[in-house]
Amino acid sequence: MARTRVDPVLTAIVEAATRGTGASHGLLLAIEGRVMRVAASAGALGWDVVGEPISAGEGVAGYVAASGQPLALSADSADPRLGEGTASLLGHNPSAVLAVPVDGGSRIVGVLELIDPHDGLFDVADTEQAMLHATVASAALTDARLGALADVPEPAEIAAELRRLAEVDPSRYATVATIIEALVR
Repeated sequence: MARTRVDPVLTAIVEAATRGTGASHGLLLAIEGRVMRVAASAGALGWDVVGEPISAGEGVAGYVAASGQPLALSADSADPRLGEGTASLLGHNPSAVLAVPVDGGSRIVGVLELIDPHDGLFDVADTEQAMLHATVASAALTDARLGALADVPEPAEIAAELRRLAEVDPSRYATVATIIEALVR
């Protein structure tokens, strides 16, 4: 089973957005087809939700991913989207949510979602700040290195693949072994 690696750049972006808006929690959700996966988190949620999937069509984040427009909601609105999507990760319905699209240029690549502000509501200044952080997140999410870092095979998976390669193509296995030895030194 592959482990999800915490990306320090994405985490720093979400931490800055969370602190800057006074949110209790922050999530960066990367769109992967019909699923959004938590690429980074900050605040009370911590790193344990990184890698968790939610449906791309649910909740506030799902609306923002589909529409490409930011959305701020509070519990006063009684909007059912507050209880969907990332609410399952929280374990409760949030008091307020601010979600902004992460625009990859040709398509929306993610959503930056900020949850439960300390002062109760998100305002226009919070939305502007979140949009700035989403711009930075876009560059980081579309960076080719993210794909290389997102899923790191377990050592047992690597060992099994190397055993298979040794049986099927011994000369190629020897080349791979030489490269690994050079990297480990």
